[in-house]
Amino acid sequence: MTITPGSTTYYFILFLIVGNILAVVVGMLMMTVPHRLRSWYSAGKRGISLRKLTKPLDVSHETDRALLKHPQWLGAAMLAGSALILIKGTIFISGVSAVEGGRLLARLYLATKLPSGAWETLWLSMISLIMLGATLALVVGLLLMFDVKTLKRWSKTCNRWISLRSVMKPADKPNYGLDKLVRDTPRIWGGVITLLALYVTFILIGVMRTVGP
Repeated sequence: MTITPGSTTYYFILFLIVGNILAVVVGMLMMTVPHRLRSWYSAGKRGISLRKLTKPLDVSHETDRALLKHPQWLGAAMLAGSALILIKGTIFISGVSAVEGGRLLARLYLATKLPSGAWETLWLSMISLIMLGATLALVVGLLLMFDVKTLKRWSKTCNRWISLRSVMKPADKPNYGLDKLVRDTPRIWGGVITLLALYVTFILIGVMRTVGP
């Protein structure tokens, strides 16, 4: 494998090397001055509550009332936009094959190396999602113009609230088992961290030697 200087892979490997060198330093400190690391452990035990961070996301905001204030105007806008996308999209798709669409995506994303089959699959998936979205917008637009009650009934079903904080509640419980193990035997774990970091660093340096012009 040849790595080009300045590429994403090149800088990613450099980042990994720096990270492993820092791990060597930490491992050496754990072996030589473990008593000084107790303050680091105390600072690192300050938990960050995911539930508190996501609390603003748990507040629901009513938008149906504002959007459905003038349903006919909104429906006309959605109907016109979706019809334009479906008509123009159908004309465009009919003149572009999956192979040509895949090549178009490959030219747009030159830095991403994927086989031609993957680009063709991405092209077909993208077109399908766009046309499906436009079709759904067309249906919603028609309902807004001619049958708002049905749309409100659908909206009521879709607006069932799922609390993100309740889902993430198990992740908010701290578990310091591994911390306690490392704190009780710092020299052993310092040696393990140092050896592993040195091994990975030498491997990455060997990979960096394959850098091409």
